[in-house]
Amino acid sequence: MELLYTIFMVIIFIVAIMLSYKTLQFTKTMWKFKNRKKDGSEDKDFKYFD
Repeated sequence: MELLYTIFMVIIFIVAIMLSYKTLQFTKTMWKFKNRKKDGSEDKDFKYFD
């Protein structure tokens, strides 16, 4: 039973690390999008959000 609990906790830890990484990646992209130049010269980098 202890082994099953340990495996479950490791899986939860890995999922938490992956979600944290994706959150930081998304936050960085949104920060760049929010602070882009207003003349539209950087809009080619953000086609995904159009």
